[in-house]
Amino acid sequence: MHSLKINTQIKTLDITSLGDNLMYYTYHTKHLLGLIKSGVERDTQQFISAYNGFRGELYENIVYELLLQYALKEEQITKFVLKGPHQNLSNQENQKFGLLMDKSQQIVYKAGFKDVSEYDAMFFTNDSVYYVESTIVQSTVGLRKRLRKKTALLTMLFPKLKVNALIILSDGANGLNKFPDNCTIWITDNLNAESILEKHIIGKNYHKAPFVRFENEKFIEAKDIKIDYFKYFDTLGWILKKSINPDKSINKNFFMSKTVSLYMDIYSKVYLGWIEQEEFVKLLQSLDKSLFDQKSISESKVYVTLEKLDDGKFMLMYYLKFSNTKLKKIEILPNELKMSDKDPKGFTVAEIKFIKHCLKPSNELIVSNIKNIEKSIASWKQP
Repeated sequence: MHSLKINTQIKTLDITSLGDNLMYYTYHTKHLLGLIKSGVERDTQQFISAYNGFRGELYENIVYELLLQYALKEEQITKFVLKGPHQNLSNQENQKFGLLMDKSQQIVYKAGFKDVSEYDAMFFTNDSVYYVESTIVQSTVGLRKRLRKKTALLTMLFPKLKVNALIILSDGANGLNKFPDNCTIWITDNLNAESILEKHIIGKNYHKAPFVRFENEKFIEAKDIKIDYFKYFDTLGWILKKSINPDKSINKNFFMSKTVSLYMDIYSKVYLGWIEQEEFVKLLQSLDKSLFDQKSISESKVYVTLEKLDDGKFMLMYYLKFSNTKLKKIEILPNELKMSDKDPKGFTVAEIKFIKHCLKPSNELIVSNIKNIEKSIASWKQP
């Protein structure tokens, strides 16, 4: 199969064929329009930040609309997933698991009603599933980090297909030679968002042309795609069960297996067990413990996790619940104790709620176990 080639319409971001379709998407323009109304200078950092946020949303929507038309003509593309205003919203269900649409009508994989990963667009060829990532941001470091998780998840969902990525970037983006081999890179012209912004400034007084839909057998709804379901929480429990050997050493063969390596790319961390609060304090040794107020802790258990870092190495992280209902992430560095709040509606809170019911006495760790695990994982590295 020859590689997918960018066409002139996408390269130049030519929106003349889109009518007013771009005005049917949801944009976070309230702050930007407020700045314009109050006369804030365009060269201020406040305005630039808000304007670039709008440009980023608009760029993603333009790319999607042009890709949809591209898919009509490209013979290699057999199926293309509809999103946004192109979906049949009457068929949408609030499902707990699966490849679905979120409240913003974006393509996501959900687990327990929570979004595991989002894709700007998705389509299929005879032997591959492609996901699309598009951005005007010139630094591609953050994007490259996210690709590992996105690719690993689709590998689980579509085990019989190759997983490829189409990365669409604005002119001037850097790090193009650092993307994985499964990525096809397209570069577009820089986006001038003024014509669409003007329509938003006019607001309700702007009369949109009717939305243009395309009827074609290639176009499918996300909910109709057959996938191998990835059991997000059940898999976390399985990893907990297999991660530590009876002698409390970490199971290296298990974590270095091909399947678990994929899991480590999907999860930001996996759970190894817990250590009692009093025992955990011993780990801190001479570090500044002023951040660690034991009186405000609501649970005696400190959850021990294994996190895969961006460079492929591993590190232990700890999570602890405080009486103000906040969940804290604790990172023990050589000369520093770092603590940060976790989103009460985020995945970590949901994960710990699940893991709490999976824990058994055999999952308890002590300082000597932790030290041995740290020594073991110091030499670990995955691609």
